[in-house]
Amino acid sequence: MLPKLVGALGLAAFAAHAQEAQSTNSRPGFSLEPSVTLRETLTNNVRMQSANPRSDLITEIAPQIRLSSNSGRLKGSFDYTLRGLVYARESSSDEVQQALRAQGTFEAVDNWAYVEANASVSQQSTSAFGTRSSDTALIDSNRSEVFTYQIAPYVRGRLGGFANYEARWSLSSTSSQHSSADSTSQTTSLRVSSDAATFAHFGWSADYSHQTSEFGNRGSRKNDSLNGTLLYTVTHEIQLSARAGRESNDLASVGSQQYNTWGWGGSWAPSERTRLDATRDHRFFGNAYNIRFEHRSQRSVWTFANGQDVNTSPLTAGSANQRTVFDLLFAQFASIAPDPVQRAALVDAFLQNNGLTRTTLANGGLLTSTASVQRHMNVSVALLGLRSTLLFSAFRGQSRAVDPTASGAGDLSNGNTVYQRGFSINASHRLTPQQALSADFSLTNSRGSVGNRNTDLRSLTTTWTNRLSPSVDLSLSARRSLFGSSTNPYNESALVANLRVKF
Repeated sequence: MLPKLVGALGLAAFAAHAQEAQSTNSRPGFSLEPSVTLRETLTNNVRMQSANPRSDLITEIAPQIRLSSNSGRLKGSFDYTLRGLVYARESSSDEVQQALRAQGTFEAVDNWAYVEANASVSQQSTSAFGTRSSDTALIDSNRSEVFTYQIAPYVRGRLGGFANYEARWSLSSTSSQHSSADSTSQTTSLRVSSDAATFAHFGWSADYSHQTSEFGNRGSRKNDSLNGTLLYTVTHEIQLSARAGRESNDLASVGSQQYNTWGWGGSWAPSERTRLDATRDHRFFGNAYNIRFEHRSQRSVWTFANGQDVNTSPLTAGSANQRTVFDLLFAQFASIAPDPVQRAALVDAFLQNNGLTRTTLANGGLLTSTASVQRHMNVSVALLGLRSTLLFSAFRGQSRAVDPTASGAGDLSNGNTVYQRGFSINASHRLTPQQALSADFSLTNSRGSVGNRNTDLRSLTTTWTNRLSPSVDLSLSARRSLFGSSTNPYNESALVANLRVKF
């Protein structure tokens, strides 16, 4: 209930902020967009069965509210959708789904005390090897609604006229509706770093953190770390770093064990359009590393990410670092609209004009109830023409439990390693200023190292979009999905009509 309460409080806070901003007209950088969507889906296999498929007509009514603010003490965004699903033949499966993506920062004391908060509600695959679909409106026993939230008050300021400090405490929680993959974690951290204005080429920082994590009924796990870092600025484009420290935890053993840690890093930013960051650290489980490259030109965005580290959240997705089309275009339009609120509105207008949605290119993962080591690699490309757009994203992920003897941890139990890979490609073309045609193809594959478990989902969707008025959009789609599995393979076809009205 707490995530729902957080969401309700966030909605109330932003609504109050909206009323104030609208009444005074004195706060630029604020937007409010309520809308409602009516969706009809005619499918030939509503339960995704290999034998005796059953057709159905699914009616969906989805009110949505989007709020964002980039002024005053409260800055952030709130995007909430409530989806009511009604089945013509499977009325016992009628349900309500939620979708939430919210984040914000409140400045409690000028230039000193802040509170960061974020929350999300999403539909996630419980197992990588269960039945999966490309549409959450289909009846799926392998799907769970997952609530996550995090709240982090912190203070930051100057120390002795030559250094900066930041002290932070955070509480995060994840709970799932139809899964035991729940967790709660608390983290206390302190960071002291040199002042860039005082030290021209050399810098330093010292970091301490204490984290306690609890997965359902598996008990709590603790992780303490202390690290010192030296920084060297070669030029204004290149910065190098080296670090060493000590780590103590019981994530991979019955009792707490101590480990030495060390690592290095570097960043190269030749322009505001191009950046490369790389880090590598030796930790208790092996090597943790992260490489990220991003380049954007006038009509393209190129990103590459490759990394490995420990994850203490139940959300273990092979595509966890995959960027959606909204993320790509948000980076692309940075030079056009520096203000985040205006940029988000510009991206949404572009998506609607080209028959796309915010979540295009997104893929699912799995849920687990233990700390895990995750590896990921992702490549994303967006090519923007005058009337045509090409979006491509490919990912590869690997997940395993930190403790190889862990049981009751879902897909990662008993030393199993889950490998996931896939790609998605979307091509869209604007036929007229009001009409667009798009096609989206995606492929996702999952396999395990223990047993003969292997699944793959292929889906092709074509969509025609027509803007009937500045506030009304109509789209018609045709979908074909093929799911390969040794236990329950299926195929599904659907026709979808979607009407969205903004107020």
